[in-house]
Amino acid sequence: MTGKGRVHDLLDLAAARDPDRTALVTAEHVRTYAGLRDDSLRLAGKLDERGVRPGDRVVLLGHNGAATVAAVHALSRLGAAFVVVAPSVRPFHLRHILADCEPVLVLADDDHRHLITETGATVPVHPLALPGPGPVPVVADRTEAHDMAALIYTSGSTALPKAVISTHAQIRFAAGAVQERLGLLAEDVIGCFLPLAFDYGLYQAFLACAGGTTLALGRPSDVGPGLLARLRNWNVTVLPAVPSLVAALLSLGARRAGPLPALRMLTNTGAHLPQTHVTRLRELFPGLRVHLMYGLTECKRVSVLLPEELDDRPGSVGRPLEGTRCLVLDAASRPVPPGTKGELVVQGRHVMSGYWRAPELTAHRFRRYEGERALFTGDLCSMDEDGYLYFHGREDDIYKSRGFRVSALEVEAAALDVPGVEGAALVVPGADRPVLYTVGAPDPSEVMAGLRERLDDHKLPVRVQTVPRLPLTSNGKVDKKTLRESLVPGEPVEAAR
Repeated sequence: MTGKGRVHDLLDLAAARDPDRTALVTAEHVRTYAGLRDDSLRLAGKLDERGVRPGDRVVLLGHNGAATVAAVHALSRLGAAFVVVAPSVRPFHLRHILADCEPVLVLADDDHRHLITETGATVPVHPLALPGPGPVPVVADRTEAHDMAALIYTSGSTALPKAVISTHAQIRFAAGAVQERLGLLAEDVIGCFLPLAFDYGLYQAFLACAGGTTLALGRPSDVGPGLLARLRNWNVTVLPAVPSLVAALLSLGARRAGPLPALRMLTNTGAHLPQTHVTRLRELFPGLRVHLMYGLTECKRVSVLLPEELDDRPGSVGRPLEGTRCLVLDAASRPVPPGTKGELVVQGRHVMSGYWRAPELTAHRFRRYEGERALFTGDLCSMDEDGYLYFHGREDDIYKSRGFRVSALEVEAAALDVPGVEGAALVVPGADRPVLYTVGAPDPSEVMAGLRERLDDHKLPVRVQTVPRLPLTSNGKVDKKTLRESLVPGEPVEAAR
């Protein structure tokens, strides 16, 4: 690892290597690496004047933009922790985040300052904006690699968002390991339409610096009819995507009027990418390198499947990153044989420091195994004899049907294999009562017939319901909680047994 191991060292090293290379492009701004470095230094000077000190937390609330990226590096210089919050945050959750992390300051853009006022919080609020031109101050070095760099709030099985504590060293190691596997080039342009509050989106800023690459930063709302034009105009070559973004890309690409963007690489994590999507991507973009990845906020990235391994390892999410040890354990924490499902346990320097102000949850998930600190993920996985991982679902994706354990991912993948189905999400509102929501042309009875050809009887849902679109979370994942709450009690089901 080069530099001193802090987050802002990534930017400073890139600026030293190639100061005039374009670092960041948005709809409003273009910044070179030298310009972005100077922005972060000017902003660090202003935050220092406002009393931000090492160990403080500062919330960043606004649209994806250059100001947020500059603020992340500015806070890194001051030894303060950045807390990036999605502008789509619900007031209930924002109130919890402010009370939980107790920020000394909130930086909010003009469109979202009112959200802080509506929570009733008394924390000072200042504009989230790039500093104006002026002298570049000298900022005293206040940060060590082991210091907390960020609190990244993530949802899960708990009722309220919980914050994962990430140190500078852990972020730097994770970014370096991912870059080593992906091999981003200086001439690449990363098109990021994921919210920076989502660690998958946030790390694109770090990966861009690590590769000396240009980051073209859009907004989640750009994933619409104008997506292909935006990709072409920005000359995007690398697209980090979640399945909903891939579905939009495939739909737009199939009915395009002009040329396709010159994509050379697409990465996926955050949710399982169905094989049907992978096949269609490779047909639509010949030569596209598709990297299937698996990870959790609690350790950032676990594994990457290289494009040349797609055909030989169907269903795999790849080999663990360098410096990462993965084990699959049974309920008694004993290793299981190759090919057997169990809980995935991860060890490595990117295993984060735990959950903010949640000692019981930290003690449950972050434990020692064979003398080394480990993350007990709660995810159901298997590993083959060659060390390739296979992901079978998170805790919330596994349910019981007729006494059998069933993965919602398997049912959704089977639905997407039915001709005409463009999207699928399975929810289980009650015991043994799974309901499958689909998007696309087929009638529910046709979807059910297709499922019977592809699944065992005990894996069939009790009902298939067609919807115009699947609701999404702020991170672009399917919002199964909303789907579950939308079910109508007593609605007749389609016989599936």
